Amino acid sequence: MLTLAIVGLTCIISFLCLQNPALFSRLSHRPYTETKLGEYYRIVSSGFVHGSWMHLAINMYVLYQFGGIIEVAFFVPRFGALSNLVFAFFYISAIVVANLGTFFKHQDNPRFASVGASGVTSALVFMYALMAPWQMFVFPPVPAIVFAVLYAGYSTWASKNRQDGIDHLAHLYGGIYGVAFMFITTPSSISTLLKGLIPG
Repeated sequence: MLTLAIVGLTCIISFLCLQNPALFSRLSHRPYTETKLGEYYRIVSSGFVHGSWMHLAINMYVLYQFGGIIEVAFFVPRFGALSNLVFAFFYISAIVVANLGTFFKHQDNPRFASVGASGVTSALVFMYALMAPWQMFVFPPVPAIVFAVLYAGYSTWASKNRQDGIDHLAHLYGGIYGVAFMFITTPSSISTLLKGLIPG
């Protein structure tokens, strides 16, 4: 399962960065540096770096849980032998798309930096919410689709009103990308997914 390989790779890179501040800085998402110096690799590399052990643990737990489900239930049935390649493309592209909001917003802000796989995990959670909309989450104890809607609303509000060091735009853009990826790659599934929104 490719999800496990990504979890392992992310843990290794995050561990190295937590031990080496210079490497951490070199791989983090810094729109100002990306724009001025052309270091656009940071948009991708930042998705494999985390700011703390707790940050890493939470993201990797969510990635393992939902990445495994989505990989097996969505990618393998739809893409067959190419599923690993398509999943890898999805993962990298989700990091890029999730970082676009802050890239454009903070191009002239030399102090802004962000790291983490939260954008991708948001994409996976939103995809899961469409596949199993009324499946209850353990925490918070609400249906998946309700959580997705509330989370999107909160991320939109927080991106405009909070200065807490969390890249809320990445959460929002990642979630939207997850939904868009499902619809674009499998247009025939749209009606099925929408029917699933009607409980019972």
